[in-house]
Formats: sequence, C-alpha cells, structure tokens
Amino acid sequence: MSGIVDPLLAEFVWFGTATLRRRAHVAAGQPACPTRDAPYSSTIAMVHQLCRDSDCLGIMHDVYARVLRRLEKLGKSLEMIAERPGYVRRIVESQVADCEREARVRRGLPAKPTRNDGAAGRVNEALDECTEAGWLKTLFRMMRGYACRDGRASSAWPVDAWCNEKSSHDGVLRGIGTTTARAELMSDIQAVIQTAGRVAGKPWVNDQILHPLQTCLVPLDDAYDRASSQQAQHADVVAVSDLRQRFRRLTLAGMPSDAALRQSALEVLGAEPQCAIGDVLDDLLIPALVQAQPMP
Repeated sequence: MSGIVDPLLAEFVWFGTATLRRRAHVAAGQPACPTRDAPYSSTIAMVHQLCRDSDCLGIMHDVYARVLRRLEKLGKSLEMIAERPGYVRRIVESQVADCEREARVRRGLPAKPTRNDGAAGRVNEALDECTEAGWLKTLFRMMRGYACRDGRASSAWPVDAWCNEKSSHDGVLRGIGTTTARAELMSDIQAVIQTAGRVAGKPWVNDQILHPLQTCLVPLDDAYDRASSQQAQHADVVAVSDLRQRFRRLTLAGMPSDAALRQSALEVLGAEPQCAIGDVLDDLLIPALVQAQPMP
C-alpha cells in the first residue's frame, strides 16, 4: 500500500475485516490469522508471513482503499476519524458488506439474498395469509441469509438457534435442543419452502435457498467451534437456565413438578408456562416418578 496510512483507520479496517480475513486463512489451510496487532497501526506492528502469502493482508488493503474512496465521496477528511469512531466503523462495515456481495455474485449467488422485492416480495405476501405470518416472514429472511452466508461448516439449518429466535418473537418458552422444539422449527421451515415454491416456483427456491445451502461451506477447526460455543448466550437461553435452577430448588423442597414449573415460569418470565413440562425440563425428570433429579 503506497502513501501514508492513517493508523486509527487501519485499526478499524483490520478488525472490521476479521471474518473475511479468517476465511482467507481457512481457505489456505490455516486455522486463524496469526497477526496480533493491526498492520500500520503503530511503528512496531508486524505482519506475519502467512498473512502476506494468503489473501489476508490484501483484503485489508482493498477495504482500506474502499473506505478512503467512500470518505472522499462523502467529503470527509481523515481528521474526523478520532472524533466519530462509530461513523467510521459503519463505513467500514458497509464496505465489507460490498465485498461480500461482490464475492457472492462471482459465485453465481444473489448479491442481496435478504431483499424483499420481486419474487421474495410475492412470497412474503403469501406468508401474510398463514398462521404465524410475522414469524414465517422473519424465518424466510433468515433462511435466505443463512443459505448464502460464507463460512458455514454445515449444510443443516440452525434449528436450535432459530428456536431461540422464535421464542423471542412470540414469548413462548421452548426446550432448546429437544425433539419437540426441533420438529416445530423444521415444520416452519418446510412451510416456508412450500409457500415459496408455490408462489415463486421450485427453480427460484433451488437457486436462492437450497443450492446455496449446500455449496457455501468452509471447513472450520476445533478452535473456532470452541470459540463460537463460548459466545455470550441469548437472553432467552439465560432465562431457561434460571427457570431450570428454580424448578430444581422448588421440587427438591417437595413442591409437585407442575406447580414448580408454573411458579418458576411466573418468577422468571412473568407469564404462565405455555408448553408441556417435559418439553423444557425433560432431563431433570425421572420418567417413572416425574420428580426432579438430585443436584449434581
């Protein structure tokens, strides 16, 4: 990169392109980016040779140049970066999104998979006539975005994560990871696919959803999986954990399981439970006795 590089902007771009750069390393058979400090952010920042050999450093250069062109077009100078860091981060995010859209187009995928005009708009209109229309439209958008997302290690739908999303949408407590909850989400997914196929045609569904779902895969290492599993939990997952702890305490004190579930739900969620007790607390119950297991 020729010329003088702004250290603060370089740092914004470096961390803003972390996902793109990691994909470049994985594609080159490397588990992660080995460069710790943002290049050009200080006089001692060193770039690992693996970043030079892969597309990692090139991605940083490309996005940095894109951000400069965008700032110039908007009439902004580099002096405003320190005063408006949030604004600059949004510019970086928009340029990263542009890079991802261009990469999708090169692979024959839709540039903006979650847009709601054209055929997708007609599908949304049809979903308006379904029960749980609001949720199914949200699911339709998530399915299109997930299918075209880079860096997936699986071609399976993330039904457990989407159980969380549905619980956040309708306020109904679900047992994340249970057979009942997964079957409910798979039924919702099938309803969306059937509606989309009827309205937009099966070729459109294949091109926009099913084919990308099977192709946008990148093998990820165990370290990535561990890091992903340690991310902050969603509020509804935390609520379920709290509910289970209260349920344990109440049943160990002698309260019947149904009454314990009701009181726990009222205390944690402020609402009556809207599901069968076994759907949420199945691993805490002894099927023959329908009582809580002792604390480990």
